[in-house]
Amino acid sequence: MARGMLPVITMVVALTAMALAAITPMASTPVEDIIYVSSENVASEESMRGLYERWYMLYRRDGDPIDKEKRFAIFKAEAHAVHKLNEGGARVKHNLNWFADMTQDEYAESFANCSPLEVRSRNERKLNLHQPSEYYPDKLPLTVDWRTVDGVLTSVKHQGNCGSCWAIAAAQAMESVHFLKNKKRVNVSSQEMVDCTNGNNGCKGGRASRAFQYVINKHGIHSSEQYPYVGNGSHCTTPAGPPVMSIGRFIFVHRHNEKKLMDAVALAPIVVSIRGTNSSEFMRYSGGIFRGPCDTEKRHQALLVGYGTMPSDDANDPGVKYWVVKNSWGVSWGERGYMRIERGHEADGGLCGIMRYPLYPAHPK
Repeated sequence: MARGMLPVITMVVALTAMALAAITPMASTPVEDIIYVSSENVASEESMRGLYERWYMLYRRDGDPIDKEKRFAIFKAEAHAVHKLNEGGARVKHNLNWFADMTQDEYAESFANCSPLEVRSRNERKLNLHQPSEYYPDKLPLTVDWRTVDGVLTSVKHQGNCGSCWAIAAAQAMESVHFLKNKKRVNVSSQEMVDCTNGNNGCKGGRASRAFQYVINKHGIHSSEQYPYVGNGSHCTTPAGPPVMSIGRFIFVHRHNEKKLMDAVALAPIVVSIRGTNSSEFMRYSGGIFRGPCDTEKRHQALLVGYGTMPSDDANDPGVKYWVVKNSWGVSWGERGYMRIERGHEADGGLCGIMRYPLYPAHPK
């Protein structure tokens, strides 16, 4: 079923729940794995070593001891940088996430450059464009957050050292549209798309549109239980059992159009491309509304799950508008795996190009 054909009553119920959306990380997620940096941590070599050991047990427990010593120097520099940023009153907060002992080049290569530009053919531009709902443009809800609607989103994934962001984003978009249509929760196999999608490069990057086309051509996709994620490219196999869901087509949302993207995500989550994720600011993001920089052409794909506005204490200030994005870097990054990124900048395609290449899957009619 295409977006514009979703039953109105389903949309109304969902939007009622969305009005209660929180603008902070989901409270039900435990926080024991967040490593903060205090003044005491950076006061001496001994205290820094203790911080590293605590971080290492959480993120690199089975790592190479020789490599561990080499990476301690990287970790120390990162801990000092994070502490300085937080002490300086940065608008977004930072902690020591999974990337804390990686060089900037290592992070950028594996995580920030996993998806080239989505290319739209002339037929796709003409035939597969989002059709606005009856709420567009003046009756769109003020807040949308699919995290508050039980069952629509599965857990935050971690792509590991594999440039599979495009496959994970595609899988999560299909999971959501399947739940909204059938009220059945499934975990779709990202690994099947990494291994089997034509035209993509597995762990070296790809496009969600090609992942969707693979599912269309194969008349379905298997579950992550049937075809588990391993975090590297492997030989394409056909698992036992039937696919768990199928899609009929995929649809592009109009580029550089904030209200049409708001309208689309009010109906279900959307795959978006994000430019400039290789910056240290993006890598270190741990909370708040991200406002850049994102000035490079390296690209990443993630799932857009809502939008809202951070209110201001000043009656003359309308507040800060933001999008809510679900990433694939685990719950130690961002707001338990999510990011709020400033909304606006429409002429530029949104901050970090978030409005330039949005698309989503649709069930067969």
